[in-house]
Amino acid sequence: MERGGAVIFGGKMLTISLFTDPMMGLSYESEPFLRKVETHFGGQVQCRPVMSGLVRNVYDFVDPNDLAISPEYAIAQYLPRLAQIYNAEQSISGMPIQITELALFSTERPSSVPLNLAYKAVELIAPDKAAAFLYRLRFATIAEQRPTTEFNEILRVVEQVGIDKTHFERRYHSDTAQAALEHDFRSKKSLNIDRLPAYLFEYKGKQQLVKGVLDDQALFAIITKLTDGKLQPQAPAISQSAVKKLIEKHKLISPIEIQYAFGLPTIDDLMPYLIPLLENATIKRIEVKGGWFLSSA
Repeated sequence: MERGGAVIFGGKMLTISLFTDPMMGLSYESEPFLRKVETHFGGQVQCRPVMSGLVRNVYDFVDPNDLAISPEYAIAQYLPRLAQIYNAEQSISGMPIQITELALFSTERPSSVPLNLAYKAVELIAPDKAAAFLYRLRFATIAEQRPTTEFNEILRVVEQVGIDKTHFERRYHSDTAQAALEHDFRSKKSLNIDRLPAYLFEYKGKQQLVKGVLDDQALFAIITKLTDGKLQPQAPAISQSAVKKLIEKHKLISPIEIQYAFGLPTIDDLMPYLIPLLENATIKRIEVKGGWFLSSA
């Protein structure tokens, strides 16, 4: 399963439409589960992110009593509460979250919609890079604690995935990107999705909608049941070259994702395959608060 679009193999493709938002800690924490689906179903599952506008207006989430004092005060009081929510979500899979200061919203930046629109713009101009963009945008928001609702921060991530900034800006401000985003929003509304993330599983005319975080075992169970057992997980063989290939494919990845991808009990079981790659600079380690990531050199 690719982050983003995928090619259908042999007519057996199951599609998961994942209703999410680039700022979502719950989706960030779900990446290890998706990596396991990716490696254990051998390209027979496609994941398609659907932008859902988690925070259309931050004032819908602040304390009304704080807002009565001033918008600035309300946001200042809300951000520490949001940081606590993020930090609590680390328990889901262990992906590093240790937010100490959060500047995601301000009176000038009261919405996560710009992040959603940025993803749709990238999806339109470079669909092969949309998955990496979404991952890095979420990484910048949560792991790096950057104020990604600022347009310059979005442009920083655009450059990181190798997309021309001028081309991106033109598409970001276009009617086509806005229309693509509105289409995603309508899809969410038509399914009466009132909780994020949500997953729409589709296979040969059959559908199943599930709301809330799904771990790897829940995902496996739904895929197997919906396909009447035609799609069965199979653990991949682990080797140094297989680990290297996975890191090169995703460019930026957590060791927890790799652990899940190969069905290993702990990260300690992964280290014998990583250490030689780190020592010869084939890959590099990126430190973040509360943990670390890996990137291809």
